[in-house]
Amino acid sequence: MNSLERILAAVSGDDTDYQPFTLLLSLYGASLIKSDTKAYYRDAALWYKGQRAVIDSFDPDIVITPFSFPIEAEAFGSELVFLDHYGPNVKKPIITELSQIDRLTVPDLETSPSIQFFLKCTNFLSDDFGGNKAIASPIHSPADIPALLMGIEMWIDTLLFHPKEVEKIMEKTVDHFVQFGNELIEKGATFLVVPVNFTTPMIITEKIFNHLLPYLANAFRQIKGPIVIHNGGSKLMPFIHYFAKLPNVIAFVLEPTESFDEARRIIGDKVVLMGNIDGPGLLNYTKDKAQEITLKILNNRKADKHFIFATSNADIPYDTPVETIKTVVDTIRNFNKY
Repeated sequence: MNSLERILAAVSGDDTDYQPFTLLLSLYGASLIKSDTKAYYRDAALWYKGQRAVIDSFDPDIVITPFSFPIEAEAFGSELVFLDHYGPNVKKPIITELSQIDRLTVPDLETSPSIQFFLKCTNFLSDDFGGNKAIASPIHSPADIPALLMGIEMWIDTLLFHPKEVEKIMEKTVDHFVQFGNELIEKGATFLVVPVNFTTPMIITEKIFNHLLPYLANAFRQIKGPIVIHNGGSKLMPFIHYFAKLPNVIAFVLEPTESFDEARRIIGDKVVLMGNIDGPGLLNYTKDKAQEITLKILNNRKADKHFIFATSNADIPYDTPVETIKTVVDTIRNFNKY
């Protein structure tokens, strides 16, 4: 059973030879090849060299294309700032007045260097590992992109008091999401990963979320492949029943404090669950602590055939000891599931 077969078995609820897993190691590839992170996030061939090192070192069942929403925002015109050993960040919002929404253009997939970086990285993975490993492509939710472009406070104010502007910007972000998402799938992605950094109960009310749901449903319906909802560093549980009803959603990556058992109670036992171990936290874990947390999760999901072990939240940090990550991987591979 190869990695892709293992992941597809978890989606369908069939037995696997061992517990399928993935770790968010998009940034960590730069650490393995001792690369400057600015160069790493600009050169698709260099990024792929880092991911080959990730695969050679840890052999995850799901490999992940670049996890960098600031680069996606850059395609809309945002300026980035780079810090050593970290991924890029948006320097400042590009929308400071609502009238600027009219001039906002949807990125051209063929000419945008930022979008081409994502697509080339996906091509590299697909060319070498398509048919053998599942390929996950992160993409920003169309309801979250505006928060990146104008800032959270302005986006909330727009949602509360400016419905025409909401419709204008959502038309553009849905268009981008559908075009970009389907192109990632065309380039070889097995599924899309959609973090919900803004559409979370930690930031917005249920009333605002319900206002955004039709836009999400429209966008997700047009995607020609499955979608995984990622916690994005926030909690999913209060809105998980809404997300579970969206088109093409097959899995959820839960935040570390959220309960798999509670999620099963709410959404049933047919959807894939992932997560519950803090990826950024691995930097400060001892090997014993990493093993303890990994075993706790594995034992909790021992009988769950719709489970894929995965780190939650952001990237595993650049400076995380290799031995800590290998401890997690070895613990998973030595675990007797079922």
